[in-house]
Amino acid sequence: MTSCVFSLFFLLSLCSSITADGPTGLKVRITDKATELLKDLGLKFLKELIKKPFEDFQLLTCHIKRLTLTRLDMNPNDVNIRFQPGSGLQFEFKDLNGTAEIERGTNRCFLNIFQGTAVVTGQNVGVTIGVRLIQTGGRLSLEIPSGDDYCKTRADRIRVDNLGFVVNAALTAALRFMFTSQFCPDIRNLVPNVNTMLAGVAMTRTLSKDHKINLDYSLSGNVTVTSNSLDVPFTGVVYYGDTRPALPAAGVVPVFTESNQMAYVGVSEDLFKSAGQALYDHGPFDLTVPQISLIVNSLLKKLGLPKGPVEVQLTGVPVIKINKDGVSVNVKASAQSKTKPLPPPLAMECQFGIKIDVKGRRLILQSLSLSKCKVKPGTKKGKFAAGLVEGIIKWIPSIIKILFKKGVQIPLPDGLDLTQTLIDYHPGYFVVGGSLTLPG
Repeated sequence: MTSCVFSLFFLLSLCSSITADGPTGLKVRITDKATELLKDLGLKFLKELIKKPFEDFQLLTCHIKRLTLTRLDMNPNDVNIRFQPGSGLQFEFKDLNGTAEIERGTNRCFLNIFQGTAVVTGQNVGVTIGVRLIQTGGRLSLEIPSGDDYCKTRADRIRVDNLGFVVNAALTAALRFMFTSQFCPDIRNLVPNVNTMLAGVAMTRTLSKDHKINLDYSLSGNVTVTSNSLDVPFTGVVYYGDTRPALPAAGVVPVFTESNQMAYVGVSEDLFKSAGQALYDHGPFDLTVPQISLIVNSLLKKLGLPKGPVEVQLTGVPVIKINKDGVSVNVKASAQSKTKPLPPPLAMECQFGIKIDVKGRRLILQSLSLSKCKVKPGTKKGKFAAGLVEGIIKWIPSIIKILFKKGVQIPLPDGLDLTQTLIDYHPGYFVVGGSLTLPG
C-alpha cells in the first residue's frame, strides 16, 4: 500500500523538485476529466504490489518477515481521486479485500510456539490520504498535515490464521492496532524521504546530442489547484552547451480558457526564442548542397554554392513568433562553400512557417512551409542567378529541424501520453488539448 501511495505522489508532484523561479514559458493543466485515468493508474500500482515482499518489521515480540500480498480484490468504484482547491489531491481507497502471507521469526515470538508461514486476511480495509503541495525553501514539496482530514484508515476485519488460537488472536489484535494507529504516522514519516528523492529528479533533456542542444525545465511558481483542475507552471529554456544560461525576462504566459479535455499544455513563444538563441550560440553548421539538376546546380554554383559541403553561420538570432496561423521563423545566415577554391560567402535571409504536432509526450514538427528565401550574392553573375534560385534554397530551414530531431519533451509524468490532440494558436503562444492514455 505504501509504495502505491507514494508512486501516486510522484505523479501528482509532476516535477516538484525543481527550483521555482523565472518566467512561465510552458504550463501544464490536468483536469478532473482525467481522474478516471489516474484511478486506473492507482489500481495498476496496487496490482503491482501482489507477490512482492514488503520489508521486514517488528510486531510486539515477533520479527515478521516477507509480508507478501497474495490476493487483492479491488473495485474501481471504490477508488476515488479528488482535487482539493488551494491544496492538492485526495486519494481514497475503500473496501479493499485481500490476503497475505507472513513468516514469523524466532526472537521470543510467543515463546516460539510456532514458526513458519501464517495467512493474514483483510476485509473492508480503507485508506484516505490528502496531499498538499507547498513551497519549501524555493522548492515545491509534499505535505500530509496531521489530523483525520488528511489521513484516515479503517479496517473492519483483519484476521491471522495457522498459528493457533492464542497466537492468532494476539497477532490479529496487534496487526489491527498497528494498521489503524500507525499507518498514517508512518506515511507522514516517509514524506521527507519522498521529497529528498524528488529533489534528485533531473529536468534537463537533450534535443540534439550531436549539436549539444539541450532543454531545461524548472518550476516558475506554485501549483494552482481548483475544484476541477491542477495547473503547473514551468520555465522552459533551450540552450547550447553544458551550462544553462541566465533565465530570460518575463514574456508571454500561456492562458487556459477551458477544462473540457483531460489535459492541456500551453507553450509560449519564449521557449522558441530561447531555441533560436541556442542555435545562434552553436556557431557554424555543416550542411550539404544536394544534387538537384544540372541547370539548378549550375545556377547555385554561380551564387558560390556548388554541390557539396557548405558551412552555414547564423548572422543573427532567429526571430521566432507564434500567431494565429502557426509559428513563423526568420533566419539570417551566411553560407560558405567548402569546395576548393573557396568562393565568396553568400548572405541570405529566409522566412518560413512551421506547424507543431504532438506524439506521446513530445512536440514534433508536423510541417514546414518555405515562404521566401532571399540571397545577396557578391558577384554580377550571382546577382543574375539569385532571382532564379531563391525559390529552391530549401535546406536552410533544416537547421530548425535540429530542435525536433527527438521531439521536444513535455513535462508530463512518465507513463502518461497525450492523444487525440487539438492545437489552438494564439498571439504569443499555442495550447495543446487532448486525452491522456497509459501506454501498454
